[in-house]
Amino acid sequence: MRISMQILADRLRQNYPDFSAGRMAEEMNLKRPLLYQSGMEFKKNKVYVARESDVTERLLEEHGDNLVLVVGDGCCREHSGIPGVCFFPDTVLPEALFNTVQRIFDTYDAWDEKMQNLAMSERTLKKLLDGSHRIFHNPILICTTDGFVIDYSSLMDMMPEMKEILHHNQVTVYPGDGAGETPYVQHYLDPETRKNNLFVDICDMNRHVYRIIVVEASRKLKFYDEYLLLHLAKYVHQMLEKYTVAQSDISYTLDRLLSNILTDESLEHAALAPRFESFGWKEHHTYFCMNIYISMVDRQNLTVIRFICNRIESLIKGSCAFFLDGCIVVYTNLAHFGGGMEEAVKLVSGFLRSSYLKAGISYEFEGLESLKRYYFQARVAMEEGMKRYPLRWVNRFENIALDYLMGKCTEKLGTEAVCSRAVLELRRYDEEHRTEYYETLKIYLYNQMNAVKAAKALFIHRSTFLYRMNHIRELVSLDLDNPDQLLYLLLTYKLLERGT
Repeated sequence: MRISMQILADRLRQNYPDFSAGRMAEEMNLKRPLLYQSGMEFKKNKVYVARESDVTERLLEEHGDNLVLVVGDGCCREHSGIPGVCFFPDTVLPEALFNTVQRIFDTYDAWDEKMQNLAMSERTLKKLLDGSHRIFHNPILICTTDGFVIDYSSLMDMMPEMKEILHHNQVTVYPGDGAGETPYVQHYLDPETRKNNLFVDICDMNRHVYRIIVVEASRKLKFYDEYLLLHLAKYVHQMLEKYTVAQSDISYTLDRLLSNILTDESLEHAALAPRFESFGWKEHHTYFCMNIYISMVDRQNLTVIRFICNRIESLIKGSCAFFLDGCIVVYTNLAHFGGGMEEAVKLVSGFLRSSYLKAGISYEFEGLESLKRYYFQARVAMEEGMKRYPLRWVNRFENIALDYLMGKCTEKLGTEAVCSRAVLELRRYDEEHRTEYYETLKIYLYNQMNAVKAAKALFIHRSTFLYRMNHIRELVSLDLDNPDQLLYLLLTYKLLERGT
């Protein structure tokens, strides 16, 4: 990797604080060092370590775009303002200086090689960002240009000022003034964190859609961080392309196939089975469906939707995610995943929580004919779950099925129209006579008609409880030995508690 005179001079000052230097160029064009010997011709874009006795003032002034590191205390130090030339005291060994320069190049070469390998092999941007800490010594985050946080350095988890940003996955948007495809770095003060930041936008299809931000936290921003950020941006762009483009033609076609099944009533399952076979999705495989709610703001940003879909697909092997009717639909083939549904849900739960996304999950099911049915089950789990349990990130159909059934019971007639007349009569009698027969019957039913447990729950003597039950039977007609009536009574209490 090539580095600039500014980078090299700044890193050398950590080892040799007493050297003097002329103006240092900012271009990232320097190649590894050579030991200069008298009479050598300068090559281009090299670093030369030279003894003062081997160089002349004229030679130094005509070194071109090289960086010359001169060791010695002679007359040349009087001309220490020559651009691209540094002077070191004669106590410095040229060989030691040469090795120091080599180690600096080693640091940046190792970083560059690591970025290349991670961009090609990793599925998470976090490792790419964490791998750059030795270069920037500051946290880095990646977001869309409208502020949706895609990923960030692990260091940010320990920064209190970043807590709100990471919790809501939203960073303050600085508009920037870039245009076109050529990226360049801009500075701004974040009003939320009060930190100085650097950022560069990345283009996708000739539009600025992603942003890499370096936050001034652990150390002051360096003047050359801009050029290193541009270098990192190449690898981030390469990795983001994997998220948004290179999910393979198979995944894309499978998206369309699944989407068509859910939206086209005329499609016949038998005709589609061979197409599913071509993707390895078979009739005897086990699947489950997930529906993820997307806010109105995020629905308008296709980049965010694509990222969420591809992130889920990368977390759950054997899944296929796509946007439909305001939500992200995810089908998982558990045969391809290689584990159970609980394991798959656990893998994605952290991402849902950190991205502030709410999901509904169907039962496991077998067979391609059931794809549409369990899509609706996951949709119901999501919608009913958000309504009844807004603090839950994940709602399973099995946990909200009763709420769904009760909602259907009262959808057209209303609660009182479908409830047991006996229970409503007891409630009315209690209001008029200040008795507690409505509650007594409820507790009796909720305790599986165990008189001892019911009396204990009501904090009354068993004989008092039995007296109440006899009076209840005189007031209303009850047949608690009839399982249908028992279910009806229990459902009535649930509906009245639900308050719909």
